[in-house]
Amino acid sequence: MERDTILLIHSILGITVFTTGSLQIILKKGGVAHQLIGKLYLYAWLILLISGAYLGGLLITIIGIFGFYFALTGSRIGRLKIKKMALFEKMIFVMGGLVAISMLYYAITLLLKGEKSYSIIFSVFGGLFLFQTVQDIAKYILNKPLKKQFYGKSDWYFEHFTRMCISFIAAVTAFTSIQNVFKNNTLNFLMPTVVGIILINLATKSYKKKLKIEGN
Repeated sequence: MERDTILLIHSILGITVFTTGSLQIILKKGGVAHQLIGKLYLYAWLILLISGAYLGGLLITIIGIFGFYFALTGSRIGRLKIKKMALFEKMIFVMGGLVAISMLYYAITLLLKGEKSYSIIFSVFGGLFLFQTVQDIAKYILNKPLKKQFYGKSDWYFEHFTRMCISFIAAVTAFTSIQNVFKNNTLNFLMPTVVGIILINLATKSYKKKLKIEGN
């Protein structure tokens, strides 16, 4: 009975994350409505992560942590904009890096056990996660960015937008994997990521034109 109740709550939260995430992508950015929907999205993601960890296995939990990391850091960057990161944000970046390393370690362990599909999944997400957290630590903790800021004062905007989109992709990934949408374990986890990255790049180019920003 308890598990059924948590499953129901988890399902409602999944719908909430998908709905609010979609609205954030579709609706006008900025303003009170954007902020309120964003807060609902973030809190729903947090509880979704907790309920998913209770209901699912390690893989779904790790994907949940991956997604929530981008939702939380994206939210904080959107709120702070060009202000300096506080200790709270710095702790998040470091913990994210530790989780990323553990994902890659687990990927090697799975490969040695002959579980190639899950090893590939953990390698991809762990690699992406570590790539991002290393950049975050370098930029926001060490104050030595590893890449050039192409967007000037609007850099925070693109950081915020990209991270929130990645968190949304993670939520879709959890859904496609649980529902076995593509009838293939590897595709269930990686297809949303591939499609999502393409769409993020297209959206970024579109926003750059609207904001009249030159560069890569």
